[in-house]
Amino acid sequence: MNEQLILDVLRPAVEALGLSVWGLEIENPGRRKVLRLYVEKPGGVSVGECAKASRHAGLALEVEDAVPGSYILEVSSPGFERRFFHLEQMQPYVGRDVRVQLEEPLEGRKNFKGELSVVADDRFTLLVDEEAVELHWRDVKRARLVHDFEQKA
Repeated sequence: MNEQLILDVLRPAVEALGLSVWGLEIENPGRRKVLRLYVEKPGGVSVGECAKASRHAGLALEVEDAVPGSYILEVSSPGFERRFFHLEQMQPYVGRDVRVQLEEPLEGRKNFKGELSVVADDRFTLLVDEEAVELHWRDVKRARLVHDFEQKA
């Protein structure tokens, strides 16, 4: 299944509603694929807007026949502990805590949690226990914001 093709179909449907695509996850549990589409806009996205985006996105996928077989489409906001799908998405969160899982271990570790201090080119730096750890985006399996519920978003 071509993720870029699916995004190319979904993006105009979502943008027509004044929303933007934050990211797409595709999972294959059991017999049906699950497509999780994350949408956003400045000030946040309401449940009603997610429902409307789901209807529009579902129609676009059907018209273009972009997903073979049966699937479940879920549409939501990225949330407080949002997953980062692209390095550029991290830039506004410099100074905030991030949790990162690498594809392969780096110095014996695959999991890091620390303050995002630098985002540049194809890498970023976390302050982990007061030590700077530079990571390359290409090595990241998953990265997400860690929300501090005592701090204002």
